[in-house]
Amino acid sequence: MAASWSPPRARERERPRASAAANDKVLSWTLVTSQAFDTAWRILKGSMTLSASFLLATLCYFRGLYLYLGHRLKWWIGYLQRKFKKNLSVEAEVDLLSYCAREWKGETPHAKLMKKAYEELFWRHHIKCVRQVKRDNYDALRSVLFQIFSQGLSFPSWMKEKDIVKWTEFSGMKDYHKRGSMCNMLFSDAILEYRLYEALKFIMLYQVTEVYEQMKAKKVIPSLFSLLFSRETSSDPLSFMMNHLNSVGDTCGLERIDMFILGYSLEVKIKVFRLFKFNSRDFEVCYPEQPLREWPEISLLTENDHHYLIPVF
Repeated sequence: MAASWSPPRARERERPRASAAANDKVLSWTLVTSQAFDTAWRILKGSMTLSASFLLATLCYFRGLYLYLGHRLKWWIGYLQRKFKKNLSVEAEVDLLSYCAREWKGETPHAKLMKKAYEELFWRHHIKCVRQVKRDNYDALRSVLFQIFSQGLSFPSWMKEKDIVKWTEFSGMKDYHKRGSMCNMLFSDAILEYRLYEALKFIMLYQVTEVYEQMKAKKVIPSLFSLLFSRETSSDPLSFMMNHLNSVGDTCGLERIDMFILGYSLEVKIKVFRLFKFNSRDFEVCYPEQPLREWPEISLLTENDHHYLIPVF
């Protein structure tokens, strides 16, 4: 069989065609590969964009959730603080001079006077801390009762133990920290506090009645009661109750003469530092001024004779 033969020119014409076909195949594969990469990149880019969008949305969601929870947590913390602070009528001890600096920042003559008075208490009377007392019309009674209970003072000699069970719980307790815990519990119970303050008012009325009967019997009575009965509005126990005592806690607090009666009734010497009277003979006063016997002493601070603070020596 004869071998196939093609002329040289024919072979030369076929070479460019084969080269062109090869180039077409290369271009085709390049195009396909490029399109594949483009498609893959678009898919990848779309996936990345979708993932980024999802991640951003997730972050925004958690950020919003975080802010919401933070806001709610802050609200609850504030609510609980307000709730317990509202019920805690005698606050924890604070540094005396720090309290003064916070309350009296101005440079008015009155502010300067108050600053000097606080410095006098700190350096001369060795009062280092102070307790703030809830400002209402019971704060004088509250301040005195807190001092009596926190110090574990005995109840008045004329009172019977069975009449003052709550008092004996404190006076019989020797541990200072346990008394402090009981005081915190007592002075965070508004209803129990109210009952105790009304009981103190009744004790004051009882003593006024007793002294009034002594006066009618021509017996010698303390001078402060003579002053009390000399007033038209308190000439007898009934008028004293109707015109003065009933209003205490509701529309007014204790007057100075009421402080004398309170100290006399509880058999305690109430020493009050009247800061607005600094550099005068009335800066430091006692209720009563001359106790009948050696009664225990408690101390209070006041900036205006209306609201009181409890000093801590």
